[in-house]
Amino acid sequence: MSKSDNRSSETHGLEEKFWKNIVTEIETYSQKGCYEKVNILMSFFILKKLRIIASALAKGSNTIIDVGNGPGTSTKYIKNVLNPNYLIAMDPSFVMNKITRDNIKNINVINGMAENIPLKSSSVDAVIAMFSFRDVKNYELALREFSRVLKENGKLIILDLYKPETLIEKIISFFQFNILAVIDGIFMGCGRDALLYPDLHKTIYYMYNSEEILKSAKKYFKEVSFKKMPIIVGILFARNPKKDVT
Repeated sequence: MSKSDNRSSETHGLEEKFWKNIVTEIETYSQKGCYEKVNILMSFFILKKLRIIASALAKGSNTIIDVGNGPGTSTKYIKNVLNPNYLIAMDPSFVMNKITRDNIKNINVINGMAENIPLKSSSVDAVIAMFSFRDVKNYELALREFSRVLKENGKLIILDLYKPETLIEKIISFFQFNILAVIDGIFMGCGRDALLYPDLHKTIYYMYNSEEILKSAKKYFKEVSFKKMPIIVGILFARNPKKDVT
C-alpha cells in the first residue's frame, strides 16, 4: 500500500485523515459492543492468552500506563493480571475514555496521544500498548515518548500486529480483516458497519515489520526484543530507556 501524504519513506504512522477515520470506526464498533467479540473470533480464540502474556511482562511495576486503551479491554487485563498500585488508561478518544471510565473502577483515565503523553518524564514503571501502537500517527515519536515517561529501569510492552513479511502472512491477514471480520461483524452486532473492517486491515501496511520495530526501538531503549506470536502478532519488550536521546 502506498502512502499519499508526501511523507518521507522513513516515516511510519497513519496519515491524519486516515487516522481520524480509524478512530471513528473503532468508536462505532465499541459503542455497539461488537469490537472485542470480532477481535476474538479473528484471533481464532487466542486473543485472551496473548493479552495475559503481554500484561505479565510488566510484573513488578507499580505505576502503569495503558496507551490506547480503546473501550478498556486491555486495561481490564492489566488490572486483573497485575493489580498495580496506579493504573492510567490513555486514549485520544473521549468516547473510548468514557466507556473505559464507566466500566472499570479505581483507575485514572486521561485523554492523550502516544506522541505527546501528558505525564512527567520518568514517572511510570511500565508502558503497555495492546493493539493500539499501529494506529498512532508517528511511531518514532511514540517510542521516544514511551522512553521519556518511563523510569530508569522501566519496561515497554507492545502487543500488536506487524506488517506481513511473507506471502502466507499476507494471505492470512487479508482473510482475517476482509472476509472473516466482515462476516463475524455482521453476526456480532456491528451491522452494516462491519463492511468497514477492511479499513483496519490497511493499518497493518503502515506498521513496522519485525526488523523495523526492533531498529526503531533500539534508538530509545538499551534492551529490546521482539517475539513473533501466532496470527501475525508480535510482542516488543524493551527496558532501560536511553535518557540522553533527543
